[in-house]
Amino acid sequence: MKLGSGNKCLLGLILGLVAGKLLPQVAVDFIVPFGDVFLKLLQLIVIPLTFSTIIASFAKLDDITLVKRLGSRTLLWFVITAVIAAIVGITVGKLINPGAGLSMLSAADDFKAREIPSLSQTFLDMIPGNLIGQISSGKVIPVIVFAVMFGLGLTALGENGKTVRTFFDEFSKVMFIITRKIIRLSPYGIFALLVGVGNHYGIATLIPLGKFIVAIYLACALQIIIYGILITLVAKQNPFRFFGRFWPAMITAFTTSSSLGTLPVTMETLVDRVGVSERVAGFVAPLSATMKMDGCGAIFPAIVCIMTATVFGIDLSLQQYVMIVITAAIATIGTAGVPGTASIMATVVLTSVGLPLEGLALVIGIDKIVDMMRTMTNVTGGGVCATIVDKTYRKEL
Repeated sequence: MKLGSGNKCLLGLILGLVAGKLLPQVAVDFIVPFGDVFLKLLQLIVIPLTFSTIIASFAKLDDITLVKRLGSRTLLWFVITAVIAAIVGITVGKLINPGAGLSMLSAADDFKAREIPSLSQTFLDMIPGNLIGQISSGKVIPVIVFAVMFGLGLTALGENGKTVRTFFDEFSKVMFIITRKIIRLSPYGIFALLVGVGNHYGIATLIPLGKFIVAIYLACALQIIIYGILITLVAKQNPFRFFGRFWPAMITAFTTSSSLGTLPVTMETLVDRVGVSERVAGFVAPLSATMKMDGCGAIFPAIVCIMTATVFGIDLSLQQYVMIVITAAIATIGTAGVPGTASIMATVVLTSVGLPLEGLALVIGIDKIVDMMRTMTNVTGGGVCATIVDKTYRKEL
């Protein structure tokens, strides 16, 4: 029987828990390190994937005037909706508390919370400086900021930057291939990570994950309602009419779990059904497919952080909540629009807040279940931003 990647991940989670309970300790000790290898591979692709994707997206825009006119307001709405999504994720995560049933991991003696810098230092760390040093320290946001600057500069060069533009376009394609290869290892990585958990806690560990699924779906549903409010107040459109027209793109995103895979449908729906101009749709839609991930890059990491903090018995400070919102909102523009990268963005946010990456192991196995709703939220957010930007663009014309 042929299984999809999501079912393989779910099977790996279940088998890992069962194997950890049944296998002898020697076998468990042999398998567990392979889970750490998988986590390292996820960390490996964060910087090059983020950097190349952003530069390649900007480099494809030949008209610098279009970039200046539409780029600033597009990125502004990207960030605004991402901040809202992160706040929604934190709020729903606190209300549902999906990590409550997994509190048995809080006894982990080998975890020490990372010291969190002051708020002013946090903002300074977001500014690119010694980029190599910042990368070695695991700081991703400065890389994103520099990638945007580099992409804009490359666009301004026009034909003179053709060689560099081609290089980063091909480089991003290579990173997509590497990412897909690593994501295909997810079932095995999950199996290895969950063997250690199953060795202590068994199959009962899987039961509380239902709360996590409910939290993701509820948060995404609330975010879509907020999109409707923005359509009403900013774009001056009937939200029911908008969602009725944009529905083909939403359902395609839900079934494919890929923003990039949905892009042709998104652009056609925006132009032919919603009425967005081709110029705006051609600018915003491709960017949103790679840089607008409210579900994967904001809601999901925020709820994972809340769950992980509960699981490991960590009390998050107000500063850490602010850091989750800031990191998730900015990191969402660096999320590549391919299946599986939500775990990469969750890695970015967990690292920024000083939480252990092992929290991902308990939820990545049900990734397919939540990814459908996350992706629909991503694509819907991109469509809403395109509609809002088109409204202001038409006013100027």
